[in-house]
Amino acid sequence: MEIKTHSLPSCPQTIASALEGSLQRGLATLEQELPPRWHEWMQEYQQSLGELSNPQVLLAETESAKVWAAVVAFLRVGRGTLFIANHQWQQREWQQVTQFLHPDRLWGPLIWQQQWLKLTNSNSAVNSVHRQTITPENQPASKKSELLIGFPTGGSSGTIRFALHSPQNLTVAVGGLRQCLAPLLPRHGQINSFCLLPLYHVGGFMQWWRSALTAGNFSPLDYGLVKQFPPPLPPDYVTSLVPTQLAYLLDRHGAWLKNFRLIFLGGAPAWPALLAKAKAAGLNLAPTYGMTETAAQIATLTPAEFLAGQTGVGKLLPHVRLTITNSDGEAVSPGTVGIINIQSDALFQGYVSQGTGQKEAIFTTGDLGYCHHGYLHVTGRRGRRLISGGENIDPEEIEAFLLDQNLVQDVVIVGVGDRHWGEMLVAVYVPKPSQGDDLVNLSQRVKAQLSGPKCPKHWFPVPTLRRSSLGKLNYQFWQTWATEQLGVKDKG
Repeated sequence: MEIKTHSLPSCPQTIASALEGSLQRGLATLEQELPPRWHEWMQEYQQSLGELSNPQVLLAETESAKVWAAVVAFLRVGRGTLFIANHQWQQREWQQVTQFLHPDRLWGPLIWQQQWLKLTNSNSAVNSVHRQTITPENQPASKKSELLIGFPTGGSSGTIRFALHSPQNLTVAVGGLRQCLAPLLPRHGQINSFCLLPLYHVGGFMQWWRSALTAGNFSPLDYGLVKQFPPPLPPDYVTSLVPTQLAYLLDRHGAWLKNFRLIFLGGAPAWPALLAKAKAAGLNLAPTYGMTETAAQIATLTPAEFLAGQTGVGKLLPHVRLTITNSDGEAVSPGTVGIINIQSDALFQGYVSQGTGQKEAIFTTGDLGYCHHGYLHVTGRRGRRLISGGENIDPEEIEAFLLDQNLVQDVVIVGVGDRHWGEMLVAVYVPKPSQGDDLVNLSQRVKAQLSGPKCPKHWFPVPTLRRSSLGKLNYQFWQTWATEQLGVKDKG
């Protein structure tokens, strides 16, 4: 499990320079350059931390260029914790964060500072506002100066928290991936990335970290613009997509996708029909499995394996060990579905809001899966499993069926408490444009192919499922929404 990282930059200041250089080269590939105020921004960020021995910074910039500058500046300072916020959060998410996070500085537009003060009722608890920063009086005493980066997670459950990573964690993850993909990379092992994911997500941030540490190019792209006009693609580039992005781009820009040396696919389960379409198009697709807590992927299927018909999310990367256990923590036999447990030097250091705690040797995920001939297969989320009519039901299976059969445009299956069924299955879905409101036909087609307990008892059409930019859903929101809809209906 030991990965050789001695050839990769290690100190924060060296990594900062590597990140800046990678970005500069990647922008040049797009015929762009660093913003004119780049160095001015970095100087302001660095000066704002002053003599703080352990600065706690909440990064909420909405401009991508300022996010890049803030990350580089923070690494050059080389101490404290940088919490990278999702600037698309709404009031409910921000309210959660204000309950547990008390930063020294908030780097972001004035409107975010005002919103933060309003949510924290800090009309007089501001010591200074200096160069887009705020300092609340209730800052806890500094305990340590180890540099950490906090990535937001928990959107699927509706509870926001930050997973903390050290630069060493992230570097181990890069070393493991590069060692695994060595035969597929250019001669000197550079990883050149076209990034369509936001940096507040570990899947986007790690693309920059990989490119920087391997002397590659990092080319950040606006996904909204790429959807309309994909830029020319230089040779030897890779990208990372979530299933909804792959589905859209494959329909409209399949020839562009085919030119990528590698396309990592992760972030959410991909339905079989999408994978079959990507295979038929001959894409160099690499389905992956990973999460915020593991610094992105821990298993990857190579394009050759994918195109040969291998299923699952690939073999483990060399810096990872994995065990599959039952609910009692006992290892299960090969091929048996159980809880996925991970050991890795790339594991996160702990969560905030729960206190940083101690880094655990084994991380028990919320995912279910099994290993077969060395390949990992992920079957669903442990927390999403429903019991309806006395049977265990995985919502992901039903969602995959509906998408695979092209019966809906998008769908989420949730369980609502019911005296008869225990949990009643409810489908919240986006209809196909040609489908209209023909619920009877849709329900009949499902009943003809799925067993009774797996057939949703109620169907609610909606214009959109409000997926995040990463294709993720807030399952708790839709479960609550469906419960409310049924409550209104019962009363009517």
